[in-house]
Amino acid sequence: MIGAGSASFGFGTIYDIVKSEPLHGSTLALIDIDAEKLKLMEKVAEKLNTDFKAGLKIEASTDAKDVLDGSEFVIISAEKERIERWKMDYEIPLKYGIKQVLGENGGPGGLAHTLRVVPLILEICKDIEDYCPDALILNYTNPEGRVCLAIKRATKLNVVGLCPGIYGKIRSLASLLNINHEDLEAIAAGLNHFTWILELRFKNGKSAYPMLREKLKNNPDFEPLSQELFYSFGYYPSPSDNHVGEYVPYAWEKVPEKVRGINWIKSCEEAAKKLEDTMSKLLTQSFSEEYLQKMRMEKGMAVNIITAIIENKRYLEYAVNIPNNGYITNLPQGVIVEVPAIVDSSGIRGVGIGALPKGIAALVQLQAAITELSVEAAIEGSYEKALEALLIDPVVNNIDAAKAILDEFLKVHAPLLPQFSK
Repeated sequence: MIGAGSASFGFGTIYDIVKSEPLHGSTLALIDIDAEKLKLMEKVAEKLNTDFKAGLKIEASTDAKDVLDGSEFVIISAEKERIERWKMDYEIPLKYGIKQVLGENGGPGGLAHTLRVVPLILEICKDIEDYCPDALILNYTNPEGRVCLAIKRATKLNVVGLCPGIYGKIRSLASLLNINHEDLEAIAAGLNHFTWILELRFKNGKSAYPMLREKLKNNPDFEPLSQELFYSFGYYPSPSDNHVGEYVPYAWEKVPEKVRGINWIKSCEEAAKKLEDTMSKLLTQSFSEEYLQKMRMEKGMAVNIITAIIENKRYLEYAVNIPNNGYITNLPQGVIVEVPAIVDSSGIRGVGIGALPKGIAALVQLQAAITELSVEAAIEGSYEKALEALLIDPVVNNIDAAKAILDEFLKVHAPLLPQFSK
């Protein structure tokens, strides 16, 4: 696990590993450059290992080279100065009049995020190529699709991107419909954080869309942006208003203030701090298994995939980020798409979706082009391609602002942008 100190995925992944009997007796290597967070996670892992009698051999290091050798699976959730840099990604465009809902994975902030994260991840990949080139990389690092595309373009490694967004969406829609989330199914496709639920159905196969339309009539405050997109394009988007809102220019007025901008960033910061405090308490206190499950991520995707591969237990994973190999016929080949997949000992095989509806395809195709330009700019250190990515972004409506934003991004983030040093 690289970035084992991750607030979002660290604890949950360790919990899933100790709970997975097929992985009992494995070696779990924890890697994080933050020695303090690494020590905490190592202690947490040791305690869970003992509590659940998992028999894991646990290793920990601030240097991946120490523990990567022989790894069959590498889970990555790595960032540097995430919250501090995210605030800059949001505030700098706002200073020049560009309003972003989040500034994390789309818009100008998404570009800055890409430019910073890609060199970090590719540096990690160099060590993976040296010590365990045949390992399957399971990536949680955002911007998900762009990170995975960079790995595919710059290395020969096998990577799949994971995001639990569709599971959260199923839960929220099931709650609105007043049914158990296990009784609702969804088939969604598109790009990460910008997928569309092409089939929403109950376990008996009946479409849930008519019931959803009726429920939404009496719940105008439930995801107002997603409702508008649903009424306009015929399919409900996923995963949430603020994530989807990164990719359309009319999101600012629709997405509720409490889940956008600096309010959302601060809530993520507070949640991370709360989780870290709870993990510290976990070392000296006993918590129920129900409580521990609430601490983890929505869905243990990485561990589910790993166990399905080693046990040959075939199942349908609702969302993986993989190169488009004809899965969505009206998106470019090779771009990273988010689609369902069948997982078993033969690996991960995307499910063919066919063509997205024309209007939705137009929205997604533009973001696919921005993804390509952003990744090329991040790998090559190309100012020109970075500027092009900004100028075709629907959130950006001023060319002078775009240039000023890019210049300031390159200045304030310079320590994390070695590819632009020339």
